[in-house]
Amino acid sequence: MTTDTKQREYLHSLDQLLGDNHHVPDQEKRLISASLEALTEKGYMDTTVDDIVACARASKSTFYKYFRNKEAVLIRTLHLLVDVLINKVEEAIRSHPPTTKRTYHAIRTYIETCFMHREVTKLLMVDTVGVAPSLETTRLMFHRYFFNIFHREISEAVRKKNLSNCDPWVLSYAMVGAVQEVIIQSIILETPPAPRHLAEVLEGMMSRSLRPEG
Repeated sequence: MTTDTKQREYLHSLDQLLGDNHHVPDQEKRLISASLEALTEKGYMDTTVDDIVACARASKSTFYKYFRNKEAVLIRTLHLLVDVLINKVEEAIRSHPPTTKRTYHAIRTYIETCFMHREVTKLLMVDTVGVAPSLETTRLMFHRYFFNIFHREISEAVRKKNLSNCDPWVLSYAMVGAVQEVIIQSIILETPPAPRHLAEVLEGMMSRSLRPEG
């Protein structure tokens, strides 16, 4: 596959990721695309800004107009992915009545979106874990967003069912961890399991924790 072909594929993936909700300049988009390509091929530690600008056919001054360093590119990309995930998950929640099945649709939407942008997800969730403190801070913020969504839904279920045996804080973090780990282990497989199946199993785990005692 030629570099031009790879560039077109990454740009297409970014266009899908961004949709109509982000107004990212074409120049910046091309630099992000080139960064994803270089980082995927060479790894974070071995990729330099020179590699990125060569791939983007841009100058260093153009790169530094948008980004401080290669770490900043990853943080920017992670923010874009998080924004898309949150918007899609919240839309799935709004589209269904407040039952555990609503949570199923939210989990499924989250997994499907990650699988749709598999290379970007793998780079951000697997390949670059532990490489930079600021990236880890952004990743923790990302987990916190989804903790808040789970906590809101679980707390409402606990209140309605008057459950005394369920701690929403613990269960919410457990669900965030379970969903993240399932996504990570799935995207490194050649053929990931179907999102529908994964969401059914994960939602079933949560539902069992929300059953009244006895």
